[in-house]
Amino acid sequence: MRQELIVAGKEFRDHLTSKRFLAIFGVLLLLAGVGMAMGMDQYNKSLEEYKKSQAEYQQQPWFKEQVASLQKQIADAEASGAAEEEIQALRQQLDMLINPPMPSVLTVFAGLNSSMGIGGGYFSLILMLLSIAIGFDLITREREEGTLKSLLSHPVYRDAVINGKLIGALSILVVVMGSVFMITLAIMLFYGVVPTGNDLIRIAAYFVMALLYSSVFFAIATLFSTLAKNSAMSILLVLGVVIAMIIIPTFAPKIADAVMGPPPEIRPITLPEPTLMQPSENSTPEPIPIAIPWDPAIEQYYRNKQMIIDSIDTISPMYSFDYKISPAILYKQGGYPGPIYALKGFTPYVHEPTIWDSLAYVWTSILALIVELVAPLAASYVMFMRADIR
Repeated sequence: MRQELIVAGKEFRDHLTSKRFLAIFGVLLLLAGVGMAMGMDQYNKSLEEYKKSQAEYQQQPWFKEQVASLQKQIADAEASGAAEEEIQALRQQLDMLINPPMPSVLTVFAGLNSSMGIGGGYFSLILMLLSIAIGFDLITREREEGTLKSLLSHPVYRDAVINGKLIGALSILVVVMGSVFMITLAIMLFYGVVPTGNDLIRIAAYFVMALLYSSVFFAIATLFSTLAKNSAMSILLVLGVVIAMIIIPTFAPKIADAVMGPPPEIRPITLPEPTLMQPSENSTPEPIPIAIPWDPAIEQYYRNKQMIIDSIDTISPMYSFDYKISPAILYKQGGYPGPIYALKGFTPYVHEPTIWDSLAYVWTSILALIVELVAPLAASYVMFMRADIR
């Protein structure tokens, strides 16, 4: 393992002194800082509007009537010996009425990834460029400079070289994400906003997923750096794959249409004609029921079609990160859009998804990123071990 660490240390230092890396890293830090500052300003404005509207609501007669009604229901339930779950649900309703959810600091991070309209956001775009810059000449640079042949002429194994270079490059990505994470926390504290423990966990999960996302592009760039004869060919191949990944989601509906074919025809339903009756003076005409045609085959058709579209979209790391994983973490999705009123028996209660609920909600997207990371790295390892270095 000592040889791997020596190679990793050299790779780490080379990136830290690279002008290309420092330039992209500087843009990323600047983007994170400006995005967070703007997001915090908007968050503070939303918080002030929340406090103002809450003070106005509490003075309204309807608000006082609802509070009194819920308090009476709780007292009656306790006096009648109702189930503890029912009493707890009523208390949650009262708490939600008196203290509705405040603006979440997690929404600030949505500003880091504001959409560009081409399948990604600014934050994810810079991460992608940084990862490609680290990996596209990981091997070709050593070939062009002649240092790879010189390195392998020493008593060092090939697996130590490739493992060390991968460890060093991935360590750089960890440092990058750690730096962005610390800067965002510092800006939040500077504005006097202290995230709760749950919010802090979600922020950390967001940056871990961002690290996974950026590692995918590093793996793809490393694969073509191993395949290509020079860095120019490597970067062209990487850009071709990235462009394909960006435009794939735009063709997903057309591909699904070609696979599924036309939808089933809606079978007409003949409704009995209503009997016309002259209503009397003291009677009210009964409403005529309307039957809505429903066919299980049509429902299954559109369900299968959406499944195909989602499967194609998952091929794109940008789509998985920007439109699946990030919203699930930042907006607390977990099978339903954020905290909602769910029904337990006949009594509504408030349920907020945990971070595990949110990650489980998008587990297919996370699994796709893991596969897209492991497969290129494994292929790079095998091809480097078999490559002719002469």
